[in-house]
Amino acid sequence: MLHKTSGSKPFAFSLCEDLYTLPEKVLPSEVRLHGGFAVDQRPGYGQIYYGMPGSGILRIAADLTSQELIELPPDLKEVNFHSTKIGGTADSPRLFLPANNDGFVAVMTLDGDVEYTLSRPEFAEYANAETPYKPTDTVPLGDKLIIADGYGANYISTADQHSHDWQHTFGGKTTDPTENGKFGTAHGFNLTPDGNHLAIADRFNSRIQIHSHDGHFHASHPMPAASRPCGINFVEWQGHAYAVIGSLDDPEKEKRPAPIYILDGESYEVISTIRPKEELGVQLADHLHNVIFHIHNGRLFLVCQAWNPGHYFVLEMAG
Repeated sequence: MLHKTSGSKPFAFSLCEDLYTLPEKVLPSEVRLHGGFAVDQRPGYGQIYYGMPGSGILRIAADLTSQELIELPPDLKEVNFHSTKIGGTADSPRLFLPANNDGFVAVMTLDGDVEYTLSRPEFAEYANAETPYKPTDTVPLGDKLIIADGYGANYISTADQHSHDWQHTFGGKTTDPTENGKFGTAHGFNLTPDGNHLAIADRFNSRIQIHSHDGHFHASHPMPAASRPCGINFVEWQGHAYAVIGSLDDPEKEKRPAPIYILDGESYEVISTIRPKEELGVQLADHLHNVIFHIHNGRLFLVCQAWNPGHYFVLEMAG
């Protein structure tokens, strides 16, 4: 049986309907999905974690064929964790979960035990109580945790994971798509493949900004105008780095469903455009909030989360 595909070869993908594996008891909460995924990259692991408000934390098996719910304390069950990242050490990995509506970052074990929380940054930029703080993503980096305030004042701040002291901040808000070093919406970010920089999805201004870990501006890469990229995730595939971006909107105004873009991980050139709703029949894929690469047994997958309404689905590289 031939499966529908979307995208340009070799990065054309098909829908894996059999990998829609949410536990029945969390299905009523799926509509509220508004977060992101993190893969346990330790050798021999490969599980994927994400938050679902109203249910808790979900752990996806490395082969994507099953999921289990990790229960959270009652005061955290309803919290929206806007992204998920894994850091710490190989012996003591931790989940980093920014609560965009509640103004803190929760740090937990992989079994959902809360170790500590980080609240509002202690910088002059946040001294005014009216300055919003609504963290949307994190990047664990050794002993440091870098936090993007994408729904708030759009600063990117660094804290020490052991002392919990705040160290420095950079960025701030702009609506000018030509102003580098500030953000319309610093929505999601990750380390570049070499680990030396941060790749930051400036959603409002439809671009990816590259900064050093301490905030020095390096480069800006435009995305298709008005696509509103939500985040960026990298993979090394067949000896080369690639990136995937889920977008909130479609720059082609006559098309509502937003695409997924595959980029060259060095030039940031778009090399494939995947349309899950129009071309693969994923009816709830109007807006893509988070998309990540996942490799299992030599097969390349995209694990995807649509937003408003929330929906989970998996695509596999065709052929």
